[in-house]
Amino acid sequence: MNPLIATGAAAYAGLGVASFLKPAVVPAVIGSTAPNADSRTEIRAVYGGLPLAFAASLVAAPSSGTAIGVATAGMAAGRAASAVFEGRPSLKMAGFIALELALAGALVMGARRVSAATS
Repeated sequence: MNPLIATGAAAYAGLGVASFLKPAVVPAVIGSTAPNADSRTEIRAVYGGLPLAFAASLVAAPSSGTAIGVATAGMAAGRAASAVFEGRPSLKMAGFIALELALAGALVMGARRVSAATS
C-alpha cells in the first residue's frame, strides 16, 4: 500500500479506536466533558465510527484518499472559518488545523500516486 495512504488509514484508525473506547478523551482535549450516555454515544459515532469507516475505505480502495482528503481539508477549513465567529484560534486549534491540512495533503497526494500507478 502507498505509504501516504497507509499513514492516513493508520491516523484515522487510531483516532477511531481511541474515540470509540475512551470517548471522554475527545472533549477533554479542549477542556470539556461528555457528561452523559448520549454525548458519549455521539462521540463514538462521529469521532469513532466515521474515522474507522475512513480507515477501512482507505484500505479497501486507496483511491478514496482523494475524497477523504477533501473531507479532512473541510474539517480544517471549518476550524479556520470559525475564527470569523470566535476570533483567533487557540494554539491547540491551530495545531489541529495544521495536522488536518497535512493529513489531507498526504491523502490526496497518495491517491494521485495510486491512480498514476494503476493507469
